[in-house]
Amino acid sequence: MEKIASRRQSGTAEEPSKRARGSVPEEVFQRLRRGLMVGAFVPGQVMSLRKLAASFGTSPMPIREALTRLVVINALEDTSSGSVRVPRLTPKKLNELFALRELVEGMATEMACRNCTPALLKSLNAINVELLDAIGKRNLIGCLSSNQRFHFTLYEAAGSEVIMPVVESLWLQFGPTMYLSLLSPDMPWDASAHVEILEGLEARKPAIAKRGVLRDIRNTAQSLEPALAELEPANLLSAPLDDLYFGT
Repeated sequence: MEKIASRRQSGTAEEPSKRARGSVPEEVFQRLRRGLMVGAFVPGQVMSLRKLAASFGTSPMPIREALTRLVVINALEDTSSGSVRVPRLTPKKLNELFALRELVEGMATEMACRNCTPALLKSLNAINVELLDAIGKRNLIGCLSSNQRFHFTLYEAAGSEVIMPVVESLWLQFGPTMYLSLLSPDMPWDASAHVEILEGLEARKPAIAKRGVLRDIRNTAQSLEPALAELEPANLLSAPLDDLYFGT
């Protein structure tokens, strides 16, 4: 993955040195934010300024600014030692988050189904093919990224300015736990709930699409709750997921 400092803006020939002032801090913030939603960071993980700056090809200043913004919105938390880390979730808080997910994402799915177009179906099917390929290859980051894109593409089709910020807030809070559902040797993800969602969308039956989303959420919750009690972040992976996600 190219470093921020050497990338050109998408769709233009403008050099990075000519980019609008403040665009690098905003890009850092958005990439860290999506990394949290995808599950590229581990619960309890301390966010290293030096490591993140090296990964992003920038100075520590925009990293520090982005981390501060993420603390303000409760996606990260300060520690007594002055560092910033990914919060750990208790089973109680996880249950509350997933109960809210069912309400909000169920509603978003029903709305998206009513707005469904052939273009949306084509896009979701393509993303799901990528997810199935990642599952088959046991590509953790591929699974997490494709899953998040599938859900957000679906919910954005609801066309609601109210729902998406709520969805994003929920995903920022539970996203770092998502990798736990991929650690089982038999790889429990099979994307079957996504198939049900797609069938509901194609048939223009909101109840079926919503049922698929609820099943997806509940299956994930069931796999995460017992794993949280045994979570030892430092021992789970030989290579941290954020290294894989940001290409370091």
